[in-house]
Amino acid sequence: MSSYKQYQVEKEKIDTLLQRGYKIKNVRENLSGSFVEFELEDSCEINKFQNKKTLLVTNADARKYFSTLIIQEKKD
Repeated sequence: MSSYKQYQVEKEKIDTLLQRGYKIKNVRENLSGSFVEFELEDSCEINKFQNKKTLLVTNADARKYFSTLIIQEKKD
């Protein structure tokens, strides 16, 4: 898969989770990429674990993309 196609796929996954109401809660990085943890904002404590998603982002441009989203959220 080309680098641009991989970027598009990973960006679409990020955007889909954000559109469903998930927020980025944590990022863990290693040599394989970034593990981005998402959580639903309006989730109750009982279903808290069901409302978490983790996405492995390996493409450099996709990593820049979610980093930009985090910075924008902090400014708002």
